[in-house]
Parts: sequence; structure tokens; C-alpha cells
Amino acid sequence: MLLGKNFDAIDSATLQELIDGGASESVHLEFKRDTYGNADADKKEMLKDITAFANTLGGHSIIGMDEEHGTASALSPLACDVDKELQRLESIARTGVEPAIVGLRMKRIDLEGGSLILIHVPKSFNPPHRVIYKNSNRYYGRTSSGACELSMEDLRLLFGAQRSIEERAKAFIGERFLRIQDDDGFIPLPVSEGVLVMHLVPLPDFGAARRIEFPNSFGRCQRFDPIGSFGHRQGRFNLEGYCFYRFHNPCRSYTQVFRDGSLEATSVEIIDNSSKGARIFQSSQLRKFFIDPLKCYLYGLRQLESSPPILMQISATNIQGAQMCENENMFAPDDFLPSYDRETLHLPSTMITAYRDDGNYESIIAEQMHFLWNAFGLERCPQFDEEGNYIGQ
Repeated sequence: MLLGKNFDAIDSATLQELIDGGASESVHLEFKRDTYGNADADKKEMLKDITAFANTLGGHSIIGMDEEHGTASALSPLACDVDKELQRLESIARTGVEPAIVGLRMKRIDLEGGSLILIHVPKSFNPPHRVIYKNSNRYYGRTSSGACELSMEDLRLLFGAQRSIEERAKAFIGERFLRIQDDDGFIPLPVSEGVLVMHLVPLPDFGAARRIEFPNSFGRCQRFDPIGSFGHRQGRFNLEGYCFYRFHNPCRSYTQVFRDGSLEATSVEIIDNSSKGARIFQSSQLRKFFIDPLKCYLYGLRQLESSPPILMQISATNIQGAQMCENENMFAPDDFLPSYDRETLHLPSTMITAYRDDGNYESIIAEQMHFLWNAFGLERCPQFDEEGNYIGQ
């Protein structure tokens, strides 16, 4: 964050605060009065700057900020078509870096007399990134004095970082699932009824051990409502962050937001245990249990500036004997397909590489539901078309 603000909220007033506060260039912050030129050397300079941020701790570059001895001194509107310049810079970044930097964002900021450009580079989950433009093969990092070429020892550490972070994230998810299975979650649940669990872990923040400070107003945030709660919930701070839970006795679902931006959402209503002795998977409620919660949670994480890629794991426990219904109006056990014969279920994890501006993550859920239907002996979930759009039953 820049001065504690989300990327979308940063405006000219925010940048003026940097000047008024005497902000200096640092490992996280860089000022440039003019944009990058069109010469090959200029393009390589831009790629050097953004990969250095990504390979280190992430940060912001402000193009249109004058500086004196590294200290912000004045806003300097760019003398160009800023929209076209944004397109040019984005194109350079797309084609000149390997692997691509996930979560790289650029925008124009209007001010009196013109506009400038703000670039946000997240700390990378999959470093190291190298500059490949015009047959270049350079790796850069960043210090308080600017970008510098990485040493062999730096590269060894970075090459091992991605696997280490992903493995630790999966271990964290596994530990949390075992706690829920043992009814040692954040809120007691009737675990024997069957529990659905969704974990979302922003890998760059998890790897960097980020710490979010939740405001007192955070409890009013409806983007983290428990699965199927429809707003009927309470919330409280805890040691790990903030927990939203469904107001019911016993509790039927909760959502825990961890201080690094990871999220754990649970529900004990995915299995209907009341249909004439059968345990029925509620296949007609995919929007309630999967589509809408994921959309809301990712919107909420984006507001917290949690950095993609985000590892998603959907699991369940105590669902042995559950049956998948071909038709939601069927009730007799003979009308159901073969039951699930294991106590636990772990769908293959998936990586959400970027936030979608339209908030449509149906294709991600479609892939997960096809896996789920496979677990019940079926070829695919019929509630999604071939393009991954939800079409219902």
C-alpha cells in the first residue's frame, strides 16, 4: 500500500502527501519525472525497474514525480497522450519479462495541468523474473539506492522461493483442515453433519508474512460473510485476525480472515441429512455454496490488496455415504447415484492468477465442480456449459 491506501484509491492528493511529507525513494518507491523513451536502452531500463521490484519486496513507481536528491519535490504532468503511453508500457512489460509478473498494475492519475502514471509491482510469488527484451538475459533486485543486478547466491534463493511458499501454503491448509476435522476450528461446528471448507491463500503475502491491521469497522464488511449466511452473522477479533460467524446455535458456518490475507470459510449445510435417511449432496445449491462466496471473498481480498496468485483449496470432511442427486426433486434413496465412500474429500487445488474486474469466477468453480462430480462417478457437472458458464439445472 502507498500511504495506507489501496491502489484504486490512490489519487493526486495521495501523491501530494508524499511531497508534503518529504518522502524519499526507497526499496519500495521510485520517482521519475519523465516516462521511458522508445530506444531499446530505455525499454530495458523500464523492464529492469519493474523486475527489480518484483524480485525484491514489490513497490510503486510514479512517472511524473520530480525529485531532488531522491526526495519527492513536485508533481510534473507528462507531456504525452497518457492513455496511449499506458498501453505502450503495458505492452513492453508483457513481452519483455519472463515469467510474466502476475498482479502488475498501471493507471493514470489526473491532476491540474495533465496526468501522470502510477505503476504498482507486487512482490512476486514466482521469482526470479528476468529481462528478455532484445536477447537480454538479466536478473535484477532492488535496494534503497535503486535497482542492481542479482548475484548467483541471490538467484539460488529466489529459484527456491516459489516451491517453498506453495509447499508451506499447502501445509498450512492441511493443518487447518485437520483442526476442523477434530472440531478445533475457530467456532465449534456440528462436524458430524459434514463440513465444506474453502481456503484461499494469497501466496506472495503468505510468503512475505504480511500483517494486515483490521480497522474497528471491519466487522461491517459483508464481503466475508460466512457461506450461506445471507447477512445474519456476527464478528469478532481474534489472535489470528477476524472471524465472521453465522448467528445460530450451534454455529453453522464461519469465515476466518487471517492477518496475512488468507481465508478459511466453512459450512455444515452442503449435505442434506433429512431426506428419508439418505445423505444428499445439495447439487442444486452451487451458487449459494461456491459461486457467490468465491466472488465476494475475492472482492474482499482485493480491497485488502492481497496479492495474486491465490491458491484455492476446496475440501470436505464427514461426507461418507453422501449421494449425488440427478434431479433435485428426487427423494427416495433408490433414485440416487452411487454414494461417496470416503470420509474426506480434497479437490485438486487451483491457482487464481488475477482478480477479474467483472467479478466472474464461474469458470474456476466449473473446473472444481467437474472434479467433484468425478468423485461421485460422473463425467462432469451439468450445471456449467462448455465455456464454464453457470447455467443451473
